[in-house]
Amino acid sequence: MPSALVVVDPLNDFVSRRGKGWPLLREVAGEMGLVGNLRAAIETARARGMPVVFAPHSRAGKCGVHKHPTPNQDLMRSSRFFDGFGGRVHPELAPVDGEFVAAPHHVSSGFGGTDLHAHMQSVGVDHIVICGLLTNTCIESTARQGVDLGYRVRVLTDAVAAWTPADHDAAVRSSLPLVVHELTTTAEFTS
Repeated sequence: MPSALVVVDPLNDFVSRRGKGWPLLREVAGEMGLVGNLRAAIETARARGMPVVFAPHSRAGKCGVHKHPTPNQDLMRSSRFFDGFGGRVHPELAPVDGEFVAAPHHVSSGFGGTDLHAHMQSVGVDHIVICGLLTNTCIESTARQGVDLGYRVRVLTDAVAAWTPADHDAAVRSSLPLVVHELTTTAEFTS
């Protein structure tokens, strides 16, 4: 069964020490070894010939106006999250020539309002392995929509992170096990 690695929001505002979200994310990211695990997952997928696709978030000014914005959407807009430097893919996690970068998603799911599903269908993918940010928002939402679209979904539990350990643990221990087909670690994926 053809698989792809889906890398959600590997953006500087999350994973760079200069990023707006780094002060909130650093505890969980450090505990997980996040950047190293993301890099290992990407390198392993490439070495196996597995497609690596990127699902970036839209910049704050490009999100459009939501009729009923969530507190997260309001915060993103007011803090200009993902603008400029913060909206670029971290250089250690950047796509290489030929890798697919989906249209930016304006909501939580990497599939929501993007060309990600159409691309996956065009290359015959039916299994996805998800990593990236944030565990309890975009990762969980992308996983849920992936299942709804008919994919077999696996999440790399130490190649994802959230603002707090409690948020990350709640997603990994409570909600994701009810949603996805498999939870695994980066070491298990890379072996």
